[in-house]
Amino acid sequence: MIQVVKPMSLFAVALATAGLIFVSTSARAEPSEARQEPPEFRVLDSQEIDLGSRSIIYNRVETPVLKPQPAPVEGPTTPVAEYVPTAEELEEMRRWEALNQVSLFLNCTVYDGRLTEVSFRQGETDVVFWSTVNFNYLSHLFDLLTEDTYYVIFMGIGDSTMEEFNEKNKELLHKKGFDLLSSGHSDQLAPATTAPASAWRITSSEPVPAEVVRTIEDLHSYFDSNRELLIAQHAVREAARIAHEQWLRDNPPQAKDTVIQFFPIQSSHSPTEARTLESTFSTTRAR
Repeated sequence: MIQVVKPMSLFAVALATAGLIFVSTSARAEPSEARQEPPEFRVLDSQEIDLGSRSIIYNRVETPVLKPQPAPVEGPTTPVAEYVPTAEELEEMRRWEALNQVSLFLNCTVYDGRLTEVSFRQGETDVVFWSTVNFNYLSHLFDLLTEDTYYVIFMGIGDSTMEEFNEKNKELLHKKGFDLLSSGHSDQLAPATTAPASAWRITSSEPVPAEVVRTIEDLHSYFDSNRELLIAQHAVREAARIAHEQWLRDNPPQAKDTVIQFFPIQSSHSPTEARTLESTFSTTRAR
């Protein structure tokens, strides 16, 4: 008989039951000729969590005959010969060790697909700059190698509009706020968005070390050197994303039940060990 119970009562029962083996069968998986059919179990008790559009069903089944686990066989250990790198590999290792390693966590907002505000921290310096590069074109960039620096890049990115940007500034002015957004810098960069080379302007107030400036220059140099390819690759990714979203709208996923089957097994502890553990637990709890 199937009972519909509250989630917490079911988990309380599960937590109070030690030594359980779970066999999860999800109805989401489509049958496959190559996939083995799940074994048949005799259901002793069943409980269901009703999630509205679907359910999670927990079946306590009869413990099947389990195959004995073979004891590990210790064979003679074969000595492993130490690998000796070649001269070319040693040279490559030395080259990588000589590189300056930099991790970048970029927080980007693209306005109207034309200007990007980027903030990040490098060393002890917090930096904000505006760029004429649409950083969506760089969103797939996870690392960047220059002659003397290797960048590992993590990027968070979102899209907005200059209209929203200006409305936010109006709200801050109305509230007599002092942390206005840097619209003046974006206005100065706007004419450069049609130039063949990218442009950028640092808007953060604290002094920026030379290595931070070098980082910004390296990002823009990479974009300028690969502009057409990066734009084309982004167009392909966008087309794939739009097609996938349309496919999901045309083929919405159907909510299906998930069945989890479990059965108890005998503890691997001997009765003596079990009593010792119980006594130790009781003594500790009494303290």
